[in-house]
Amino acid sequence: MTLDSHTAKRPIFTKSRENSRDVIKLYDYDISHLWLAGLVYAHIGYWVENLFRLVSKGILDSRNQLLPFLFCYTIAMWALYLALGTPKKARIFSKQLFTKDDKKTQVLSQLYYFVVVFLFVFFGEIVVGTLFEKISGIQLWNYNGIPLHVTQYTSVPTCTALSAGVIVLMEYFFTPLMKKIQKIPYDILLKIDYIAGALIVADWLIMMISINVFKTAPAYWSINFR
Repeated sequence: MTLDSHTAKRPIFTKSRENSRDVIKLYDYDISHLWLAGLVYAHIGYWVENLFRLVSKGILDSRNQLLPFLFCYTIAMWALYLALGTPKKARIFSKQLFTKDDKKTQVLSQLYYFVVVFLFVFFGEIVVGTLFEKISGIQLWNYNGIPLHVTQYTSVPTCTALSAGVIVLMEYFFTPLMKKIQKIPYDILLKIDYIAGALIVADWLIMMISINVFKTAPAYWSINFR
């Protein structure tokens, strides 16, 4: 049996002294490194959404942002790493689920990861879409034109594609990205974190305030190819 219920839990956050500075880690990584990785994922998410809109509707647009970043993908990356880890070494928060390191165990771990992400996306889109529209009066997306849609907020094809994309990004992109980020001089890293992070979060807050207070989604630019 590969599911080990007796595996000791790891601390979620640890604090240590490294290279004459205090370091706070979320599991294996310095939170400063994870923050920059999250911003990279925000940029990837921006282009993933635009690619989907280009293919499905023939439209490229600003995604209601001034900058080419969607901060919700930063939040998603942190949530995935916090709660599930990576696909071949899946966790439930600090508890490692699969302890063997063979092909069968890796497949089971990836299958578990896919199912959890699929269910999270499926029900998350329904909850977020419904609440957001009730609060702001603005419909952010509508999947009624997609086969196997369940309400206007989610569909089996989009959830499957998103879940598969998450598997690829968290298994084959996340760890190499973290290794590259760890090579950045720490003083430069912090400057990027603070400056880029502040701009991206401010841009996201402007969108949220505009939608929820003024009931209008910022539309900075849009190109229709059809």
